[in-house]
Amino acid sequence: MRRHRLLAAAGLVLAAAAARAGDDARLRAVDPAELTYTYAVGGFAPEYTPPAPGSYTLPPIDTVADHALLDADGRPTTLFALTQGRLAVVAFVYTTCIEATGCPLSLAVLHRLDRIIAADAELARRVVLVTISFDPERDTPARMAVMRAFHAPASDWRFATTRSEAELQPLLADFDQPVAKLRFADGAWTGLFRHVLKVFLLDGQSQVRNVYSVGLLDATLVLTDLRTLLLESAAHRRKG
Repeated sequence: MRRHRLLAAAGLVLAAAAARAGDDARLRAVDPAELTYTYAVGGFAPEYTPPAPGSYTLPPIDTVADHALLDADGRPTTLFALTQGRLAVVAFVYTTCIEATGCPLSLAVLHRLDRIIAADAELARRVVLVTISFDPERDTPARMAVMRAFHAPASDWRFATTRSEAELQPLLADFDQPVAKLRFADGAWTGLFRHVLKVFLLDGQSQVRNVYSVGLLDATLVLTDLRTLLLESAAHRRKG
């Protein structure tokens, strides 16, 4: 019940922000399919028991570089300064997203992960959650601080943005995170984005080990992958 109230409240917060950002009457003329084409209907709920941690491998998919960020207190930082060689779950969002199975879903999953991680001493020590906005024009550090206060992290969950589009674009390209402003016929920005929901699992070497989209984004699966990587790291230490 508490989780349902939390998600409902989160929806109201985001809906209010979206209304302020997208109150242009021309939005009523936008084809709804243009706003939702990247998402499935509803979130993913696995109908099977995930394999046991360590019973499978997660080969590296890619390696990401360091990138400049601003934390929720307005201080300059970088991606690597936030992750500090730990396992990291990195999600890209914008706070005025109006698609229930888009950014609100990502935030809800990370909220659940935050609580579970905080209750596990090893996960709390070895894992960081990072939420990064791809809307630096409106998602200022002050707004990211509001989101942080709303979620009240119990684990090390960081909220960040960038100074500008110029700093943002190399970051998105490095993660292969597609984002594009949705525009009216006259070229004016609607205040909304087309984007593919992605959440990234990084290891301690900043290698991408899994990518979750709406069809795979479930806290249980992410936790199983995190524990698999912890077992992998422990095995490497024993060999060394």
